[in-house]
Amino acid sequence: MAETLLSPDADLFPFEKERFHAAYQTFFKGKRQNFFRSMTEFRGLWDALQLLNDIWMRELSNLEHLRNTTQMLPKIIFASAHSRFLTAVELGFSCCIGDAYSVLRDGIEAVAHAHKIFVEPTSALAWSAKHKGIAEETAYKKIFEERKKESLFPEQHGLRQLHSYYAQFSEIATHSSVTSVGKNFEDASSGDVMKWGFQYFETEPRRLASFLFALLQASFHMEEAFFGCFEARQNLDAELVRMRAEFRQAREVQRKYLSDNYRLGSL
Repeated sequence: MAETLLSPDADLFPFEKERFHAAYQTFFKGKRQNFFRSMTEFRGLWDALQLLNDIWMRELSNLEHLRNTTQMLPKIIFASAHSRFLTAVELGFSCCIGDAYSVLRDGIEAVAHAHKIFVEPTSALAWSAKHKGIAEETAYKKIFEERKKESLFPEQHGLRQLHSYYAQFSEIATHSSVTSVGKNFEDASSGDVMKWGFQYFETEPRRLASFLFALLQASFHMEEAFFGCFEARQNLDAELVRMRAEFRQAREVQRKYLSDNYRLGSL
């Protein structure tokens, strides 16, 4: 990250210093410092994601009492997706991009499952009975795994756009693949001495800007699918409608700012 950032120094609490070995202290302190510096350099992105979290929380609160029992399971799965969103934001701003994408990919899948059950309530039985036996697992796979793009990511509520991030995160996330490992590869060879290294954190500002904006975009489409399912009810909340409009504006401001300042081209 650029040395001009005015972020606070990360330090360990006495409790942590007492219980962490030296090697883990170095890792943990570096991760915390990344978090502080990312929030400083990418303040606009951070604020937009905080607003998106406020939107999620308000939407979940609006659905605290549901009369339609078939909507209860989708709501719970959407809440599970929201928890993954929160973890992914923390990991992303800590510069653990592969881990953030891996967690958010699970969140995207949860959103797709919740949406499927919402629009096809009969699929709830197959989802909940998956581990009861071979027949139940087969029924689950037929609904939730076969022709996944067409079945789980239809052209509504931002789900088809969400599928592109699902595929992208599957490649970049924490799998043992060339794409996943390669993004952290470092060739530190000098002269005749060959030396390869692995960077635990992604701290190059331009790459980080691109990675974090993708996290913002995917998270937006996750919320879009959640809102779309309960739109008739959520639209009664005028403050929520205002917040969502504010978020969309903030997202576009960040798209232009990051594109211009980090020479990212079209985002």
